[in-house]
Amino acid sequence: MSTAIPFVMALGVLLSILGSWLVNSVFTPFELEPNNFIGGAKFGFLGEVYAVTLGLAMIGAFDHFTTAQTNTQREVATLTSLSLAADTYDRPGQDADRAAMRRAVQQYARAVVEREWRVMSYGIADPDVSTRLADMNETFMRVEPKSEAQKSLQQNTIEWVRQINEYRALRLTTVSRSLIALVWSVLISGTLMAIIFPWFFGTVNIVSQTVMSALLTSFLMLHLLMVLQLSYPYIGDASISPTAFLNVMR
Repeated sequence: MSTAIPFVMALGVLLSILGSWLVNSVFTPFELEPNNFIGGAKFGFLGEVYAVTLGLAMIGAFDHFTTAQTNTQREVATLTSLSLAADTYDRPGQDADRAAMRRAVQQYARAVVEREWRVMSYGIADPDVSTRLADMNETFMRVEPKSEAQKSLQQNTIEWVRQINEYRALRLTTVSRSLIALVWSVLISGTLMAIIFPWFFGTVNIVSQTVMSALLTSFLMLHLLMVLQLSYPYIGDASISPTAFLNVMR
């Protein structure tokens, strides 16, 4: 995403400059000057509507990003609780069960990092991770508790495995819960209108008009890129990292 920022901004600025140059090469500033009054009022109304739309999209995208981040943290926290719960099974003859529970948690975390993290940004579930999740569920259910504390804890571990399954489903459906195509079409249309409108304003100082249009375009492109990054929290340089899963895996 960081590498795309200069390219997208340069593309927007180039479009703004070329448009201004093309219109001013066809019409003189005095021919365009009558558009300033009526066009300025329309451009002001467009700016207000576009600002509201962009603001709502950014708030929605930010909420989407933080929700995905929270679900990931909850999944990791629940995995950590399962790993710590294995230490409770310390009675004689439970060494194999304790090792199996820890191994099941680590193998699930490893599968998420090494296999699923690369494809889940497209809403694809890795079958190996599903198998590891089923194995983990079976491992924690088949352990025979030998104390009251272990019996109470087993009820919690079963619930924790169910929660991990839920958090994983939310993580995998992040793409489908992103901004819909209609919202993106409105945002892109509003951006194009905001770039094209200043072309038809007349001023004697064409350089200042071009610079102002270029600055406005750069500002709008930065906001669009921010909304795009927040809408897809598992893609790009600023995406959610699997570091927490790596800590559980190790």
